[in-house]
Amino acid sequence: MVLCFTTNIFTGFFDPTEMPVPKEIGLAILVCGSLFFVYVLLYLRSGFFGETEPRPDFLITKGPYRFCRHPQYLSFIVMVSGLDLMSRSILGIVFTLTLSVPSAVYRAKVEDKLMRRRFGKEWEDYADRVGFLLPNFRKPKKTRGIL
Repeated sequence: MVLCFTTNIFTGFFDPTEMPVPKEIGLAILVCGSLFFVYVLLYLRSGFFGETEPRPDFLITKGPYRFCRHPQYLSFIVMVSGLDLMSRSILGIVFTLTLSVPSAVYRAKVEDKLMRRRFGKEWEDYADRVGFLLPNFRKPKKTRGIL
């Protein structure tokens, strides 16, 4: 992901093509993504820095994790998109769609498997209620059993 992010930065600055988008729109999106990223870090704390393997001993379901299971990857995609729009780079957008987004989705899927293994039913219930990268607007599956 760091490689994708770095590629986006360099591509944006050296891409000779320009989209007809005001730089301020990209800057606003970059700032919003960065603020959201900081908000996510406040909830993850030490669990953020490390490998894909979950570090916390408990499942984080509050704050940004109420809305989606991987808000850190969502904020990453928003920040990279903001950089692309700020630099008005068509190649940057192409790199984001072909490298950065798939990289974040892949890592999030790996993390989902690890979280399921670590937290079991608690994770499955949480994953049923909360969306992957975007909020889940569908109703959770109802479990059968005694009312």
